[in-house]
Amino acid sequence: MRHLYFAYGSNLCVSQMAARCPGALSPRPARLDGHDWLINERGVATVEPFDGSAVHGVLWHVTDHDLAVLDSAEGVPVRYRRDRLTVHTVDGPTSAWVYIDHRVNPGPPRPGYLERIIAGAIHHELPAHWIKFLRRWDPAGWPQPTSLTNIPEPHSLSSLLEVPGVDERSELRSRFGFLAIHGGGLEQMTDVIAERAAAASSASVYVVRHPDGYPHHLPSAHYLATESACLTAFLEHVEAVVSLHGYGRIGRSTQLLAGGSDRVLARHVAGHIVIPGYQVITDLAAIPRELRGLHPDNPVNRVRGVQLELPPRVRGLSPRSPLPADDGISPVTAALIDGLSAAARIWRLPSGE
Repeated sequence: MRHLYFAYGSNLCVSQMAARCPGALSPRPARLDGHDWLINERGVATVEPFDGSAVHGVLWHVTDHDLAVLDSAEGVPVRYRRDRLTVHTVDGPTSAWVYIDHRVNPGPPRPGYLERIIAGAIHHELPAHWIKFLRRWDPAGWPQPTSLTNIPEPHSLSSLLEVPGVDERSELRSRFGFLAIHGGGLEQMTDVIAERAAAASSASVYVVRHPDGYPHHLPSAHYLATESACLTAFLEHVEAVVSLHGYGRIGRSTQLLAGGSDRVLARHVAGHIVIPGYQVITDLAAIPRELRGLHPDNPVNRVRGVQLELPPRVRGLSPRSPLPADDGISPVTAALIDGLSAAARIWRLPSGE
C-alpha cells in the first residue's frame, strides 16, 4: 500500500530518503497552510498551527515499510507524532501524513541539519522566498554579543544623552503621540515602528536611538522630562501616548503586552491591532509585573498612556518572522504599524474630559 507523506525537514534530502525509505517515489512540491515552521529546542524542525502562515515541503509516496521506518526514525510517539493533515499541490488539496514535535520553543539547529534541509529545498525547487526563510535559521547570521562593554552605565536621562552615538529626536504634530525611548540598537525596531506609525497618522513622536550593540538599559522611570527640553516639549504637547518597547519571554512570542496607566487607551489600541496569529494582552494581571509600565515617573504615565511591549517576532527580528518586503519591513510589522496609525487617527478623548 502507498501513503502520502509530507516532508518539511531533513527528509527533503533525497539521499537521506533513499537510505531510509528506498520505496519512496515521486517527490513533488507541496504546501501546508495554517502552520508555522521552526527549529525547536531539540535542534530539529517542527510545525505548529498558526493563522496566516504556510510551510513548504515535498510530498512523497511511501510504502507501508517506509512508513514504519519513518515512525522509528522520528521517534513516534515520544519525539514526534504522526498526524494526517491537508496539504496543497498544483493538483489541489490532498491528505498526507505529517510528523509533528509538540516542543515549539525555538533553538539552534543541530550541526549539519539545516544544511540538509536547505540543500533539499533547492533540489526540489521550492520557492526562493522559502529558501531565504530557511537560511535565517543559520546561527551564523544571528546577533552576536555586544563589544561595547567599556561604555559606562548611565543612571539618568541627561547622562544617557551625553553618550556618543545616542540620538534624541522629536516631531510635534497631532495631540496623539508615540514614544520609543529604547530605540536603535537596544530594543530594535521600536523607533522605526513609532516613526512610521506617527508619519502615517500625522501623530507626534519622540525617540531615543542607541548605538548598535549598546549594552545598557536605562529604566523608563529614569526618563525624567526635567532632564530633556525635547521630552518636556513632547509631553506638554500630547494628550495621549503609546510607548513602544521590546521584550522577549518563552511562550509569549506572539503576545503584545498593553500596560501603562490608561486602560481605556490600552483597549482602544488593542482593538485596532489585528495581526493573524497574534494577540494584544490588556489584562494587567496577565502581564509580568516588570512589564506593566505602571511607575509614575515613566514618561508614558505623565499623560494618558499605554506601554506596548513587542516581542521580537512582531518586530521582524525573529527567524520566525515573515521575510521583509521591499521596504525592509516584515508583513507582521507592517500590520502592527497600520493598527497603531489607525488607533492614533481615530482616538478621541472620552466625553466629559
